[in-house]
Amino acid sequence: MPRPAKPDVFAAFDPILRSSDSSTSPWMQERYVPNTAVLRELLTVPISTAEKQASGRVAKALDAWVAHELRRAGFPHDAVWPRARRPRVLPEDAAPLEASLALLAQAVADAEAGGKQIEPPQLRRAIRALDGMLPGASEAYILGDFYAKQVDVAISSWRRGPDVLISTKTMFSSYRKNLKNRHEEAVGEVMSLRARHPMATMGYAYLVRKNVFEEEGAYAILHDILERLRRPGKAFDATLLLVADWDEQANPPQVTSIDQPSESLDASRFFADIVTHVTHRSPIKEHVEVRRRRAPEPPGGLPDEDDLADPTDE
Repeated sequence: MPRPAKPDVFAAFDPILRSSDSSTSPWMQERYVPNTAVLRELLTVPISTAEKQASGRVAKALDAWVAHELRRAGFPHDAVWPRARRPRVLPEDAAPLEASLALLAQAVADAEAGGKQIEPPQLRRAIRALDGMLPGASEAYILGDFYAKQVDVAISSWRRGPDVLISTKTMFSSYRKNLKNRHEEAVGEVMSLRARHPMATMGYAYLVRKNVFEEEGAYAILHDILERLRRPGKAFDATLLLVADWDEQANPPQVTSIDQPSESLDASRFFADIVTHVTHRSPIKEHVEVRRRRAPEPPGGLPDEDDLADPTDE
């Protein structure tokens, strides 16, 4: 008997993401400006329900926001996982095929709108059988040195392999009790992935609640861990620390603040570091839109991203 499909947690965030612009550059005077207002909206969705963070949906809201920011940076919508639609994980190279299959399915529906089925029946069945056959998934697993690791946010393609691998973590209580384990997990994760994918850009994003300041030494320890984990090319290339809070007495509960207490670990630097390392580790023909959004084009402009031929082959 096939396993029942997992619920699509990200579906609750889709309306917010669709209404948020990702087509204009997030760079202002050489500084990346993240849209934390969207993060506040996304976080409000799970914390306003009875399940709250116990279901892991707060972490999924953080995943959805990080992916949204990567699209704002100029990475193609279909290249960033989780995608803003199902399937949440689909190789970027398969997106054109996905679009063509959708058009074919719509053409069948339009042709049969009057009640007459397409003939011959074998053709109709073959077209309908294509639905759901793309190699999509709800979660991204990337093979590391010893095992396949679930990665929360990623950019990858069949041609380039993994470009960006980002792990997100949330913690809202018992900080000092759990930080050591989280630190050890992070070190093991990044070492395993780095060994197999040395050119990938790796990030580590952490979301805590404002009560972290009330537990003696907790914030200082967490800050130190995230600073030490940022070792470009060796451990993580970018690390992020966000401090959120919400009013549980409100009906429904609402996120009241998203703070960034450390400039060295804020979202502006985090996404700037991600973009910097990805573009520095890629030929100029890759990630052209990301380069355009960040800085003026060089004299003569940037090459066409579709022109993938090696000039030595001509």
